[in-house]
Order: sequence, then structure tokens, then C-alpha cells
Amino acid sequence: MSSSISCTVSDSLSGKVIVLAVTGSIAAVRTIDLARDLIRRGAAVHPVMSGAATEIIHPYALEYASGNPAVTKITGKVEHVEFCGVGGRADLLLIAPATANTIGKIALGIDDTPVTTYATTALGSGVPIVVVPAMHEAMYRHPAVMRNLEALRSMGVVVVDPRIEEEKAKIAENGTVVLEVERLLGPNDLAGRRVLVTGGATAERVDPIRILTNRASGKTGVEIALEARRRGADVTLVHRGHLGLPVKEVHVEGAEDMLRAVMAELAGGGYDAIVAAAAVSDYTLDPSAEKIKSGGEVVLRLRPTSKIIAAVRASHPEIKMVGFKAETFLSDEELISRARESMEKNRLDIVVGNDVGKGGMGTEENRVLILSRSGTVTEVSGKKRAIGRAVVDALAEELS
Repeated sequence: MSSSISCTVSDSLSGKVIVLAVTGSIAAVRTIDLARDLIRRGAAVHPVMSGAATEIIHPYALEYASGNPAVTKITGKVEHVEFCGVGGRADLLLIAPATANTIGKIALGIDDTPVTTYATTALGSGVPIVVVPAMHEAMYRHPAVMRNLEALRSMGVVVVDPRIEEEKAKIAENGTVVLEVERLLGPNDLAGRRVLVTGGATAERVDPIRILTNRASGKTGVEIALEARRRGADVTLVHRGHLGLPVKEVHVEGAEDMLRAVMAELAGGGYDAIVAAAAVSDYTLDPSAEKIKSGGEVVLRLRPTSKIIAAVRASHPEIKMVGFKAETFLSDEELISRARESMEKNRLDIVVGNDVGKGGMGTEENRVLILSRSGTVTEVSGKKRAIGRAVVDALAEELS
């Protein structure tokens, strides 16, 4: 039953009614999982299908996935008005997958399928619409399809771009689609803000094969970046990863690489805040040009790396800054004291104290203390998504 998985990931869509409109692309098979992912965040999902979609997946499959019967034709119940009319039940109409045919019809105001009738009604009543195209790449590149997508954007429709792979414009990953839905239906308290996040470990080259690094997974930085995007911010994540996230990703390796990348981003202007969640190497070295032979004793001469938060504060005194203070095996009082020292020394607006000796590095869960300049201390424990939300809560309050 769909109710058994409701809010098992988060409550970001709790109380929201989403109409999931499915059209005749082979990507329709992905909508079973998409419906479940929305429910796991608290949404109530009501499916509607075009005739072509019913030839790819059975309406019963979507009924099972959503817990609600799939509408396959408009009846005397005027389902499109019930959900997408003025004052209707739907908070959002999600058309996924959207074929070239359906996109063209919506752009031109043609409503000869249940899906396009829902779309016409939603456009007329102001219900938010998200369109997720899926088709062959050649069809997607057709000038008329491009014009139709631009026409939809001009009407306020949000288009989630496809992944261009194997000569196909494949439907966006479920995580990307869900994040866009969360953004549209969320508090939007960071709309118009630009946030730079650093995350994960850096890696210092020892030779062409070996590196010096640490156990940080980067999950906290990713969750902070996604939460800021969820809240409406324009987000850049600087890290070692190549994750294909729905935010701008800047790839770096070492501490100096990260410093240069951060300063280059900030030099472009427009950033309101930086969240320095990365576990940046404190030391680096001059790497060997060749592989160091094994079997013998090796002495590495380390030198300190530049402090990113100090460099940012010196060149951008106005930017809001969130720093992290990692320590090991301290009492809460000692951790708070050291976090306060870091706040004063680096003129930080928020500090997240983290006792990594007790866990959190490279794990799914953590416990942190979030300190503000006003003197408040907030304890947060649990999944790193919850920690990311709490950090962004504090940042949003600081920016308000």
C-alpha cells in the first residue's frame, strides 16, 4: 500500500496533491518508481494517462503505485476541473514523460487527450506545471519542438531537461524531477539567492598513483547543496565528485584547487553565502613525478595549505559564511567553545560543530551542534539530509 511508504524519506511534500500525467513514451515505465518517490516524501499522487500511455503500461500499475485509480478518459465527473480547475485539489501537474506530440498540443492549446485537457485547465487556473520531455534526440532537436518548449516556458511551465545519451533525449532522473517538484512546492525562502557549497574530502598527490586524503564522504555537502536548491537558491557545489546533480558542480582535487575554484566563482560576483562543508586537507606536499618505489622507508615533507575560509573572508567581507569545526572526543561544552573560537577568528556567521571521533565521517548519520552569532545552539542528529536541512534553515534565517 502507498500509505506504508508515505514520508519514509522526508515530509517535504506532506499534504501536497500531485497529478502525475503520463503520455505515450517508453519512459512511461519509469513512472511507477516516480510515483513512489513522490509518496515517500509525503505527496498524494493521482495518475492520469493518455490513450497511448495505456498501451505501454496498464492503468492498474499506476493505481497500484499511487494508491489511486488512473484517469484514462474524461467523464461526467469532469476530473480535469476537479483537480486542475480554479480551487481544484491539485497543487501541481507533473507531465512525465512528455512526448513531442503532447508538448506541441499543450503549446497550441489542443486538448484531445486526458493529459492535454488537464494541462489546458491547469494553465487557465494557474496550477503549476512541470513537463519532463522524453523522446529520440532527433525529435527533441526538431525546431518546432524547441519552439514549443520555449512557448511552454513563456507560459510559466517548468521544463526539466532530458539527459542526452545514446542518441536519445532520455527522461530526467527521478531525483532531479522530484527535487524540482519540491522546489516549486516548498517554502522558496532562498529564491533569488546564490549559494556556494564546498563538500567532501580533498586529495593531495603523493605520486602519479597515491594520494593523501581523509574519510569524509561529501554526503553532508551534497545534502546542503540539494536543500538550498530545494528552497529556491541558485547553487554551486565545489567538490571532488562527478555526481550529475541538478546544481552546478565544479570538480577539484587538492586543497589549492578548491581554493582557486572557490575564489574564481566568488570573483564572478552575485553570491550571497558560502557553506564551507568540505574536509579540506590541512597539509600538502610536492608530489613525485614518478611512482615511489615500494619496499623501503619513505619520508614525506608536508607543508600547511591555505585556509579557504580566511581567504574568502579577507576578499569578501560582506558574504554570509557557514563554517564547520571538526573535533574528536570532546564534551559538548568543549566543542561549543572551540566552535565559538572559530566563529570569532574567521568572522563566521554560523558554525557547525562536529565531533567526528564519535562518528559521522563517511557514515549515513551524524550529530552536530549548529551555533549562530546570536548565541543559539541547535542540536541536530540523524540522517545527513536532516542535517543539511537544519544548516540551510539557519542560513535562510541569517539571510532573511
